[in-house]
Amino acid sequence: MELLSQDIDDWRITFVDTGLQASVGERLLAVRRHLADDEMFLANYGDQLSDAPLPDLIDRLDRSDSVASFLAVRPTYSTHVVSLDDDGAVQRVDAMDRVGLLINGGFFVMRREIFDYLRPGEDLVDEPFQRLIDARKLSAYRYEGFWQPMDTLKDKQILDGLFETGRAPWAVWERDRGTIPASERATASQLAVALDSALG
Repeated sequence: MELLSQDIDDWRITFVDTGLQASVGERLLAVRRHLADDEMFLANYGDQLSDAPLPDLIDRLDRSDSVASFLAVRPTYSTHVVSLDDDGAVQRVDAMDRVGLLINGGFFVMRREIFDYLRPGEDLVDEPFQRLIDARKLSAYRYEGFWQPMDTLKDKQILDGLFETGRAPWAVWERDRGTIPASERATASQLAVALDSALG
């Protein structure tokens, strides 16, 4: 491996084999010993991109009594939410992005106490999050900015299109260096609408 350049001199990266079939909860338990004495840590599912302000997420958790917090975002899926009565008659059909629905955006800030809520063999969201909810120790950071999953081929095409046009909102390190002029940055909604229309 040849390192051509770097801008993260103060980083130490550890790759941990947590197993192909491990759940998110099991993966967190597997890396616990690498956290050393850190009071808080970040985690991410790894299949979505965002320009969410991580320092704000950290600060919000730090000022709260919560053990964990996650990014809550509007879904980007172009599907509809259907409401039915008991007889199956349709009462409403609404675009998912217009019903105020929020989903887990997959970016987390957690205190070390999260390990008190995790059990071997469990996923993160099902049992541990329910324990946190019952203890009123789980919070969410509502975010209306750019967030895009990469679960489907269409998602990949959207993200590739943003990257190829030089308008990748998740590349916050480029913005911080001033390499993307503000006048050339489209808003997340403008980009999503343009690419969604282009892809059909």
